[in-house]
Amino acid sequence: MPLPTLSPAEYALLREVRLSDEDHGGLDSAELATDEYDAMDRLCSLGLVEATGEYGEAPDGEEDERDAGATAIVYRITGAGVLALADAPPPERS
Repeated sequence: MPLPTLSPAEYALLREVRLSDEDHGGLDSAELATDEYDAMDRLCSLGLVEATGEYGEAPDGEEDERDAGATAIVYRITGAGVLALADAPPPERS
């Protein structure tokens, strides 16, 4: 199934997610700019990015933070996202 065409902003965000994923395990939701939320929602809907919860993965008290409502979302690239980047046009230079 062919992928829908992504906008330059969506490709840029997908590249950012991939770099963050490789560098430190994903892009924290707090790192998103206000105008990137819709693009991230679309990338997740298309299955190019997955949103995962950050808490509950280590026994260091994070469960208490989660129970208190301090949730954090981390965005990670999927295999489909990697393939989409492989077919992406080169990034625009400014």
